[in-house]
Amino acid sequence: MKAIVIYDSQFGNTEKVAQAIHTALAARGESSLIRAADVTDAALAGCDLIVVGSPTQRFQATEPVAHFLERRALPQTRAAAFDTRLDMAEVDSRVLRLAVKVAGDNAWAATRIADQLAKAGATLAAEPEGFIVEGTEGPLRAGELERAAEWAGQLVAA
Repeated sequence: MKAIVIYDSQFGNTEKVAQAIHTALAARGESSLIRAADVTDAALAGCDLIVVGSPTQRFQATEPVAHFLERRALPQTRAAAFDTRLDMAEVDSRVLRLAVKVAGDNAWAATRIADQLAKAGATLAAEPEGFIVEGTEGPLRAGELERAAEWAGQLVAA
């Protein structure tokens, strides 16, 4: 299996999750890790699994991830999406909690990434996954890197 983990990160948390996913995938086959802004067609060539992740910012993925997704056709490719996000139960802002409740799953970057991957022709290997950060800049909640590695293992098994 040849996999690629494509990500963007603002404060380093999404990069840590991407690294954990990449390490778990590399233990089961070939895997590469690359920032969304640096992805080339050559990097995607022959990939059996594409994993794309971004922090959730204003209910969407970052611009480099959105740009990567806008310009790709991914037929006959398995893909998965992840994001880093706040735990809404721990957010003080009632307005933000209400906005997320109204938006539902569309409040998260991973859902939007998964939708774009499917529109590009990819087959989703798993439901979009979110990994929790404690505060806007992090750090990641304890156990999230281990959970990311477990999720990566499920992608291979799917």
